[in-house]
Parts: sequence; C-alpha cells; structure tokens
Amino acid sequence: EEHRWVVFLHHKGQLPWLESCKDVEIVYAPIRHYTLQEQLAMPRIFSDAKLDLLHVPHFNIPLMYQGRFVVTIHDLLWHERRDRNATTLSPLMHILKYHVYKFVAETAIRRAEKVLVPTEHVKQIVKSFTTEHHIVVTHEGASDAYARVAKKADRPYPYIVYTGSLYPHKNVSYVLSILEHIQDLHAVIVSGRSVFQTTFWSEILKRKLEQRVHIEPSLSDESVASLYVSAVALVFPSFSEGFGLPGLEAMACGCPVLASDIPVFHEVYQDAAMFIDPYDATSAVRELKQLMQEPKIKTMYQRKAETLMRLYSWKHMAQQTLQVYESVGAQR
Repeated sequence: EEHRWVVFLHHKGQLPWLESCKDVEIVYAPIRHYTLQEQLAMPRIFSDAKLDLLHVPHFNIPLMYQGRFVVTIHDLLWHERRDRNATTLSPLMHILKYHVYKFVAETAIRRAEKVLVPTEHVKQIVKSFTTEHHIVVTHEGASDAYARVAKKADRPYPYIVYTGSLYPHKNVSYVLSILEHIQDLHAVIVSGRSVFQTTFWSEILKRKLEQRVHIEPSLSDESVASLYVSAVALVFPSFSEGFGLPGLEAMACGCPVLASDIPVFHEVYQDAAMFIDPYDATSAVRELKQLMQEPKIKTMYQRKAETLMRLYSWKHMAQQTLQVYESVGAQR
C-alpha cells in the first residue's frame, strides 16, 4: 500500500477487478504486441507515467525506453529450437523476425535491473546473457479455481486431457498416437484458436480419430478444472517448456500427470508426475493402462501432488516480485 501502481492495459474491461483497487492508476494503450508501433509508441507512454520502475512481463521491451525496468523471461524456446513449421511467414520474413526477436530478447536481459524467470532450468539458459546475481527465480502457482472444483465434466469416459497451444514443440500429435494404441480412449484438447488448429484437425481426420478427439477452443479455469477432475490423466508431451503450469493445475484437481522426461519437468513436478518419452507414445500407453486398471496408483500420485503443491503459490510469487521491485528501488 505504500507504493503507487500504474497498470498498462490494452482495452477497457481487460482486467475489470483492477478498477476497484486503490492506489492503482490504469493507462489504456491499444497497441498490439510484437509490432513496430509497440516499439515506437510505448516508450513515450511509459515515460509520461513518470515511473520509478517498469516491469515488462515478457521479453518485448521497447528498445528506446530509457527508464529502469525489470523483465520476466518465461523461456528462451526460440533460442533452443528454431522451427520453420512454427510460423506461417515466408522464409525471408521468418529469418528477419527471428533475428529481431533475438536482438530484443537479449537486449532486454542485458539492460534489465533484474530478470525474473520461472525455474532454475530457465535461469541456466538466461545466464548466457547476464550475470547470475541479476536473475531471480519466481515459481508460478495454481489458481484457487483448481483447488475448489465442485463438479465433474460431462464427457465420454475414459478420456485424457491436453491443455496448451498447438505449436510444433508442444508435440500434440503424441496424444493422437496414444489414442491409436488404446481404442476406447477419448482425448479433450483445450487450446485457443490458432493457425495450427486447421493442420491439427487435418491430422485427426487422416488418422480417423474425429469421433474421439474433442477440441475446446476457450474454457474458464473452472471448466478446465472440471475436466481434470474426471480425466484419466493430463498428458503433457512437450519437447521444451519454461515451467509447465497445466501440470500443477491438473494436480490441484487430483488429476494424474504424464509429463515429458525433460529437465524442467523433473525440476517442477519432482516425484509427483509420471515421466514419459516424448518420442515414443507407447511409454504413455503403459502408464495410462496401469492408471485405468489400478486405482491405487492414482491415489499414490494424488498424495505426492498434495505435498508438491505446498511449494507453489501465486501469493508467494507476488511477494518475491515485490521484494525485487523494492531491492531495485533501494539501489538508486
């Protein structure tokens, strides 16, 4: 309460609960992310607010902004995996955009007073561009909506869930491979509409799985939680992630998690998830068959998840973030 807060929103109604918060000034800036307009207009908008400190919660800092700032780097996926299939741009425009992204992201990391990252895994990657003492790990958490689920979803049972985007690195076709091995299993895909949805649906049709794959383009946290409660498991077969929030949200609902055997998932989920080979769907098939045949396995992982969830909360993340703001302010 001793601080003055300025929050920059794209449009009215974006975060209606903020309007009743005291000590908060809302500034509307109807400017698209990752555009030239963002780079040209936002420095003036930020400067007019006379900020002591700006927090940019993604890599896209306006390069011409001269004030002090901290930045959140959720991952450096495109540094790790450069995938031509992850864009609809022409090859020339893709190369240009890729190099602009790298320049902006690396400049953000180098110029920031502090860099916030969600895991030690991401910290090790970000260390290539700044000193270690500039990086602070702030773990994410699961919304309360996932811990107080009142109802189950009305879905064909048994089913598995995938939650996330359809970018190639998410490896969502893995879910279709599972269905080919377990004939009576359904899958619910919770993913916002994107240019990749048409391609994914074409693959579903090619494999003749359209009767067993159900795509939900947009759901509330409460509706997603209801899906988790009655699912066999969340399947999370990504090749690369910065944290893995859907896994925690599923665990909060008592839903078992099958996650890729990659370092970041071992760090976040510890022993509360079943780890699968993202290149071999039969490893997930074995785990799912056991889950469906032996209820005690689900109970065991639910207990492990309850212990794990105590390590993560948005409130703790907020407290850590505030400490970063205040430590940077004290250095003036």
